[in-house]
Amino acid sequence: MKKVQYSTLWLAYTGVLVALQIVLGNLVQIALLEKQMNLGFLPIAAAGYLFGPVSAIIVAGLGDVLGTLVFGTGAYFPGFTLTALVVGCVYGLFMYPRNQKWLTKAIGNHTSDIAVRALISAALAAVVYIFLNSYWLTFFVPKGYWVLLMGRLPFNLAEIPIFTVVILLTCLALDRLPPTMLPPTLKHGMPADAASEAKQ
Repeated sequence: MKKVQYSTLWLAYTGVLVALQIVLGNLVQIALLEKQMNLGFLPIAAAGYLFGPVSAIIVAGLGDVLGTLVFGTGAYFPGFTLTALVVGCVYGLFMYPRNQKWLTKAIGNHTSDIAVRALISAALAAVVYIFLNSYWLTFFVPKGYWVLLMGRLPFNLAEIPIFTVVILLTCLALDRLPPTMLPPTLKHGMPADAASEAKQ
């Protein structure tokens, strides 16, 4: 696997995605009974798709820390940052095309390939959120771990198909960016038909 080129393009994308993660993760909130749903996962998934695990981890970690410092109503808690880092690693490992060449070859269709990787990433991220964040909440909420987990479980599971579709649509939109705005690893990692579509 080729190393990510930490170029001006990488720096620009990472900075923009961190800013988007802060906004989408803190300002765009959908209140549910046991948790809040937001679109903070999307910039993390996009970073993973474009540049791989390192970028996704940076976007997730910085987004969580800076978002908490800027918009947080309470004290900073490192447990949620740990969750964000693990989720960033998940999205980076499974969304980055170079890491899943075997899956791409097995499926053969670019859109279906992204959809499967998005589903796997969203499902694994949901598992991380369910088990880790339920534990961190026991430090703030006077409820037992399993009570919190079971209360949050239906909502985390319901998010998986939503996250999958949103990630798929976003990645397909990223594919259609001009070649000069795509990282070399993504341009060379796309199948020939997808690469030609992106140039149109």
